[in-house]
Amino acid sequence: MSLLKYKSFVDRTSDRVPILRNTRKMGSQNHTFLILIPSIILSIFLAGCSDNFHPLSSQELIEFENAGPVPPTIDMDRIVRAKIGGGPYHVVVGDALELTMPSVVRFITAKDIDMSSTVTPYISRVNENGNITLPTVGDIEAAGRTLAQIETDIINAYYPKHVVTRPSVFARVLEYRTSRVSITGAVRTPGIYSLRSDQMSLVALIMEAGGIIDQGAASIRIIHSEQAMDNNDKTVTKTASESFQHPQKSESIILPVKDFNIPFADVALQGGDSVIVERLGAMLFTVMGLVNRPDNLPYPPDAQYTLMQAIGFGGGLNLVAEPRYATVYRLKRDGSCVSATFPIRGDTELADASNTLIKPGDIIAVEHTPRTRTAMFLDRVFRINVGTYWSLNDNRY
Repeated sequence: MSLLKYKSFVDRTSDRVPILRNTRKMGSQNHTFLILIPSIILSIFLAGCSDNFHPLSSQELIEFENAGPVPPTIDMDRIVRAKIGGGPYHVVVGDALELTMPSVVRFITAKDIDMSSTVTPYISRVNENGNITLPTVGDIEAAGRTLAQIETDIINAYYPKHVVTRPSVFARVLEYRTSRVSITGAVRTPGIYSLRSDQMSLVALIMEAGGIIDQGAASIRIIHSEQAMDNNDKTVTKTASESFQHPQKSESIILPVKDFNIPFADVALQGGDSVIVERLGAMLFTVMGLVNRPDNLPYPPDAQYTLMQAIGFGGGLNLVAEPRYATVYRLKRDGSCVSATFPIRGDTELADASNTLIKPGDIIAVEHTPRTRTAMFLDRVFRINVGTYWSLNDNRY
C-alpha cells in the first residue's frame, strides 16, 4: 500500500471513532431513560395508592362492642319458680299413707281398749278431696300437710273423745303419687321419668337424667302442656276423642345455660312436660383475605382471642401484600351487621390490635386495598417486592 493510500485510510478511520463513542454513549443514556421513566410513573402511581382507612367514631365503636352472639330470648316473667328444697315432705292427693297405731283406736268401747294394745298398720289413700278416712272418726285433712302434722291430727281426732289413753301414731308414705315427664338432648340418660311431687322441678329432673353431658349445653327449653283445670285447681280428665278434637297447646320457656352452669332459680314442672336440653353448638370465627390459611376456626367457650391471635390462627399475614388493616364484621341482635377496621401494622398501632378482642361468630377480613393490589401486581409481573425497596411504614401509602 502506498503511503498516500495508507494516510487516507487512517484519516477516515480516525474520523469514525468519535462517532462510535457517541453512539455507545447515546445507547447507555437511552437505557437509563427507559428504566427511569417507569420508575417515575411507578412512584407517582404508588404515591396515589391509599388504604382508605377511616377510624371509627366513639358511637360507632360502642355499637360495635355491644354487638355479638345473639342469646336466646328469655321471658323471665313466664318462669314459674318452684319452692323446692329443704323441709319435710308435704302429702299430695294420690299418696298412699301407712298409719301405725294401736288397734284399740278402731273401737269405741272402753272394754276393747283395756283388752288390747296391739299396734297394727292402717293404710289409707289421700282422696280427691285431700282427705284420708279413718275408722270411727271419719275424714281428716291430709293433702298439703306434713306427716308430723297428720300424726298430731289423728291423735287429736281419737283422744280424748274416743279413747281414754293418748295413742301413739306413726305415719309414712307407702306409695308416692308420681307424674311422668320427659327429658331429651344434652343429658347423660335422656328418657321418660316418673317423679314424685317433691321432685317435680327442672334441677331434680336433670339430676335424675345423670346431669348435663361433658360438652355442655346451650339452653334448656321447657314445653308446658296446657291442661284443663277446674276452679279447685284439679285436673279434669279428658277422653281420647276429646283430646283428639281439642289437641293440647303448649308454651315454651327458654333458659340460658353456659357449659355446666344453670344460672336460674329452679323451675316447677307439671305432669306431661317435655324438657329439651339443647346441645352446645361449636362456636366459630372466620379469618379470610390476605392471610396464609383462611379458614373457619373453633372458638372454645372458655377462650378469649384477640385480633392478632385470630390472624395468627389464619397463618399470619401475606408478606407480599403487606396489609396494614383488618376489618371485623359482627352480627347485631337485630340481625344487621356492624363492622370496624383496625390497624394491624406499625409499632405504635400493634398494641391496639393486640388488645382488640373478637367474639364467637366474628368474621375477620384482611381485605385488599389499592396499595396491596399494587404490591401484588408488581410482585407478579415484575418480581418486585415493594416492601423491599419502599418502607410501608409511611401512612401516605
